[in-house]
Amino acid sequence: MHVDLLSNVINALVVGGVGLLLAWLAKGQFETIKNAFEAVDRRFEAIDRRFEVIDRRFEAIDRRFVGIETRIDRLEERLEARMDAFQASLDGMRSDLTQVALAVGARPRATNR
Repeated sequence: MHVDLLSNVINALVVGGVGLLLAWLAKGQFETIKNAFEAVDRRFEAIDRRFEVIDRRFEAIDRRFVGIETRIDRLEERLEARMDAFQASLDGMRSDLTQVALAVGARPRATNR
């Protein structure tokens, strides 16, 4: 009976020792994995910061395009106003020329039908 008890105690000590050794080795591996994940997290944070910089650049470019579009719209409005004024001037000249032609005896053209 004492031999069985001694055998069981030795087995328990061996199993416990092996368990502790495995736990100690596994702890080191888990620390290594944890450190690797932290390094990956730091890299992702750096990438996020780079994308934030790029986003700010795109936003600045968008603002510049809005400014350019506004300037083009103003130029179009001014050009349209100038074209309207030119057309009115041309219509006035045509009317004046028609009156001069009629005053010197020119006959109106026949309309094309």
